[in-house]
This record gives sequence, C-alpha cells and structure tokens, in this order.
Amino acid sequence: MARIVVVGSGIVGQATGKGFAEKGHAVRFVDIDAATIEKLRGAGLVAMTVSEVDWDDVDIVMLAVLTPTVNGRVVLDYIETAALDVGRGLATTDNFVTVVVRSTVPPTTTEKHIAPILERASGKQLGRGFGLAMNPEFLRAASNEQDFARPWITVVGANDARTAATMDELYRPFGAAVVHCTPTEAEMIKYVNNVYNAVKISYFNEVHAICAKVGLDGHLVGAAVSRSAEGMWNPLYGTRGGVPYGGACLPKDTEAFLQFARGLGVGHLMLESTIEVNRRLESSVPAVPSPDKIDAVLDAVRRRGGALEEPEELLLEVGKSATTIL
Repeated sequence: MARIVVVGSGIVGQATGKGFAEKGHAVRFVDIDAATIEKLRGAGLVAMTVSEVDWDDVDIVMLAVLTPTVNGRVVLDYIETAALDVGRGLATTDNFVTVVVRSTVPPTTTEKHIAPILERASGKQLGRGFGLAMNPEFLRAASNEQDFARPWITVVGANDARTAATMDELYRPFGAAVVHCTPTEAEMIKYVNNVYNAVKISYFNEVHAICAKVGLDGHLVGAAVSRSAEGMWNPLYGTRGGVPYGGACLPKDTEAFLQFARGLGVGHLMLESTIEVNRRLESSVPAVPSPDKIDAVLDAVRRRGGALEEPEELLLEVGKSATTIL
C-alpha cells in the first residue's frame, strides 16, 4: 500500500485519488479551496491544506493542479507554486518521495521547471533525495473515474529506474500496457494526443460541410470511413513521421477532393494545409527514383537469381533505400 497525496482536487485529481483508493492505497487530497476540502470530507475522503500534510507519512505526491491557457500561453504559476510547497515539504522528511506530474504541461516543463523548483526548495538532489515522473492523464470529463479505473494505456516518463519501478508497481493492478519514456516525451505524448483529436474533429467537420452542400449524409460517410480507412483501424498508420504520403492514390485524390470542395464554395483549410505540409516534406527528402529506374533495379535483382541479397547497395544506386521504395 502506498501513501499518496494528491495536490489539486479537480476532475483529474479526484479521479486519480479515488482510483488509487479503490486499489487499497491511503490517499489524501490537498487543495487551497476550503469549500472543495469540505465537500471531499463530506464524501468520506481525507482532505486538507498543504500545511496539514505529514511529510513523514508520504510515499507519492501527484500534482494535478490547473494549467490553463490564457491568450495562447500556458499558465504554469499554479503548478510551480504547488511544486514549491511540495519541495518545502520534502525538506522536512528523510523519506524518498516520488513526485508525479499529472497536469498537462508543455514539453520540457517537468525537467526544466518543476525539477529545479523541487531541488531548490527541498535542498535535495533529484534521483537521490526524491523521484520525479511525468504521468499524463487520458481522461474524458464525462467518464473520468471510469476511464481511470480502466485505462487503455499508461505513460510513465521518468529518468531513473527507482521512480519507474515505483510507477510500475502503482499501476500494475490496472492491467494496462505501460509506455516508458522520458518526462519530456510523456509531455509531448499528451499534447499530441489531444491535438490529434482536435485535428480529427476539424477534418470531419469539413467533410460534413461538404456532404451537406451536396445533400449527402455526413454521419453515414464518417461512420463508414471509421471502418474503411487504414488510418482509422491501424493505430500505427501514418505515425512514423519524416515520410510524405505518396503512392498512386493519396496525392491525386487529396488534390481532387480539394478542388471538389472549392467548386462547392465550402471551407477547406484542413485539405489545403494537408497538401502544403506534404509538399514541404517532399522538398526536404531525396527525390524518388523514376519508375524506369526502379524497374532497372528490379531487373538487376532478377538477374542475380531473384534474391535481394544486397538491397540497400542496389537501390542506393538510384537514390533510395530498399525499405523506402519497397
């Protein structure tokens, strides 16, 4: 059983704390709002201000405070203040406490902002006096407690084995696959996750507008595509990065669909941006050999008995590696 303190008792903090309590851990909620503390106590939970925490009785601290975006800038004041309070608490105990960032923060925040604050306030060295992990949440507001109880993935960003092992032990009862990475990679995963959802919604909003313009059922189209498109049913499709889309269909059909939308006078920013991003990427990678050159290489392979024994050497002669062309 771990002794867990959850700092920040909003949606994420409460779902996190209640979820760990269900697994038998001793959980205390910390908040600055008196009404929130009283509400939690009224529900039979242990809640307090940070000044009431007994730091000799803490194994893990979860930072789940707000990190709002104001005028395009992420406000880190609340999590930095929370880290300062926690660091001061760490200074009062000999325990090795694992501090876990649950809040959504820009990449590098945990290592470049939170870690130094904790070290200065505690007088301890990261990795020796305390542990630090970035553990992003993937909760939906309407089903946050259920999502925490049944995660589809757990991401643990930590730079030392002790902290990673602590997190593994903590999440083992939940049964989800654990992705181990650095804190900064964990922060990036969270942002890319959310932005991908936003991009997908915007794309299908454009699709629905195009369908409506010609009297089609956009819901039917979207539902069918969710089952037909490899980008939907193959989770890894398109995630490799660094390679433009190509082939016989994607370039021509994307251009054609853009022209179709333009002809209808419907908004098509997603389509335009998709094509522009691909063009920029195409200009930054080596030119793809012509079909004649590829045929020449394949003929050479056949003359060697049909065995592709030295594919990279052969295909580099025409400017591409075997893995890229084939």
